[in-house]
Amino acid sequence: MLKGKVALVTGASRGVGRGTAIGLAREGATVVIAARTLSPTSSIGVSTGGSLEEVAAQIVDEGGEAIPVACDLRDANAVEALVGGVLRDLGRIDILVNNAQTHGALTKKFWEIPTSEYDSNMAVSARCYYLATHAAAPAMIEQGGGCIVNISSPGSCFDFFCAPYSISRATADRITQAFAHDLKGTGVRTYSLWPSFIRTERVLAAAAGEDVGIPLPPNFDPASQANSAEMVGTAIAHLAADTDEAERVGTILTLHEVAKKYGLSDVDGRPALRHSSVKTSIEQFGHVVPSVYAKMTY
Repeated sequence: MLKGKVALVTGASRGVGRGTAIGLAREGATVVIAARTLSPTSSIGVSTGGSLEEVAAQIVDEGGEAIPVACDLRDANAVEALVGGVLRDLGRIDILVNNAQTHGALTKKFWEIPTSEYDSNMAVSARCYYLATHAAAPAMIEQGGGCIVNISSPGSCFDFFCAPYSISRATADRITQAFAHDLKGTGVRTYSLWPSFIRTERVLAAAAGEDVGIPLPPNFDPASQANSAEMVGTAIAHLAADTDEAERVGTILTLHEVAKKYGLSDVDGRPALRHSSVKTSIEQFGHVVPSVYAKMTY
């Protein structure tokens, strides 16, 4: 599907980013993966560890193409160099997935959290989205098209995680809308994607009872109530390949919604779980959808 296409995935050393890169590679894309952690390390902890080299090795072992690049995505010059290097070596960027996120605790009230956590969330989970897109958009426009996907979360409007996280996710969604406005008519499409619960290293650790700073719904079972991270990449691959898709440019899409549209199944053959939709987030957490999201497709 994506043979000859180049994808750049940020925050790809673990979690959703890792799965996204693997999923895109399985669909034929050459995947450039970027994050700070190039080589295996135990400094982040056993539960949430991971590295670009490990992700690249898995992709190569499966017959795909992956190029790991260590990059501090908070640094504008580093991000410019990252994008410039991809364009120099591969000639194009067809898909940009902005995914980098912090690994701070997602619990506690905002006044109980150091203000540095707010700064970190905004720098990594919002500002770096802006930086990468700012650097890549001119080349995408010149080549006549491209697909930009900002990984976000229902946390942008539901307060089940801490305030800094929710604010950064809302910023990511607003960035999508603003970029779509400016990119209209260029052939470059941009979307926000809400994966919701995914079987990441951190979610699995939390479900096993480890204190990794992430709250889960009562009696949560990741085996039956979470999608694989690879499915995010598969969904993005189909969205990127559908060059006629324009109706939802600049909007928020759920993983369930994209999977349903393209008839996708997860790696175990199951369809995308319904809980990945906004409707089920409401059912699980008891919140009311703000009016700004009232017309979203569940």
